Amino acid sequence: MPEAPRTGELAPELSLPDLQGRATSIRDLRGRPVLVTFLRHAG
Repeated sequence: MPEAPRTGELAPELSLPDLQGRATSIRDLRGRPVLVTFLRHAG
């Protein structure tokens, strides 16, 4: 299992769908504050 990033380190490369289903890469958001929330789907 990879080690978690430490405070001040760059986040690892990550791409997830946004609320509209479009893929969003953490690279595209670099330099801006980012909050990632994981929601569990029912079903």
